[in-house]
Amino acid sequence: MPADISSTQVHQPHPCNLAGTALRYPYSRSFSGGLQASAFLVAQAGGLKGYFDEPGLTTRCTIILSGACSMRIGGRTQHFQARDLVLAPTSAETFTFENSADFSALELHVPQGILDQMNIAPPAGLRSRFLGCQEPGLQTARQLLGYLRATSSSPATATSPHVLVGYGLAITTLGYAFSEDGQDHRSKGVDKTATGLEAARQVLLERFDKVPTIPQLAALCGLSPTRFKELFRQQFGCAPYAFYQAHRMEYARQLLCRKNVTETAMQLGYSNICHFSAAFQRQFGCTPSQWQRQIR
Repeated sequence: MPADISSTQVHQPHPCNLAGTALRYPYSRSFSGGLQASAFLVAQAGGLKGYFDEPGLTTRCTIILSGACSMRIGGRTQHFQARDLVLAPTSAETFTFENSADFSALELHVPQGILDQMNIAPPAGLRSRFLGCQEPGLQTARQLLGYLRATSSSPATATSPHVLVGYGLAITTLGYAFSEDGQDHRSKGVDKTATGLEAARQVLLERFDKVPTIPQLAALCGLSPTRFKELFRQQFGCAPYAFYQAHRMEYARQLLCRKNVTETAMQLGYSNICHFSAAFQRQFGCTPSQWQRQIR
């Protein structure tokens, strides 16, 4: 991974021949008030290593649209997957970011002044939640990603109509992100269950070689195993093991970019390579070897 890449270098507008070609060169545009929007579309697994250098207090609003990623900052690694919304303050520190193949995300860097104008309190720390398929914030983020791709070569005149359209999409996405995050319409009991389910999800994302048991995960939520499985499916759209296996196979694609099939299977905890190949094919419709030939 390239080292010492500043966050402003990543999010600045790039020449047409570079924009969208790699994680380091997203489609980016700056709007009024210092608001920045970037669209990441990466076909192969990769990563970045760098540091945040935005002036003053800045909030990151990130929506993962496909694939999965991991980010290490402040000595802690966080794992995210498609339809995760992440809100986090940005401070002057280093980060390491790794993405799976077929990764896409929309990220807004928001100065404090814009949050003040919207009467929004910045997050005290990292907050994340899983977005429903029909949530308007997810759909607006996809529209903004499409806008950034379509207008990457257009001049950035602040008064031009297409820039105003992009600014409107960015502010709308931000509004949805914080309005849902700030709602206080749930009871404390439901909030506690949601927190437990998110903790269980993070546990499933942290390991690729050994899946926790359902009773272990249910205990994090204070639920019976049966009720845990029911609520997990409602919240995240699939059963706990299916969720774990999908993320595990995304990580397998990342490993296969630099390791052979046997090494990848062993790192993922498979003692039988045929079992790994079968699981990979069920997930992606091709064997690990076939996928390696496609990317080389």
